[in-house]
Amino acid sequence: MAAFDRQDGAAVARLYGAAGDASSDIDEACFLWTHAFVFALEAGLAEAEIYRAKLVAEGRER
Repeated sequence: MAAFDRQDGAAVARLYGAAGDASSDIDEACFLWTHAFVFALEAGLAEAEIYRAKLVAEGRER
């Protein structure tokens, strides 16, 4: 919540990405990676492509 409060999109993206990586439920992980991807795009982070690749690997993105 602190990252949201300070409007730190890069931190939010990385937190969502880490939560997705830690999840043992693939649906939950993909939900979290989707958010990570969007926030990373908004923040201009190169790792947006990492989150997208995870979604592609799980058939959630083309």
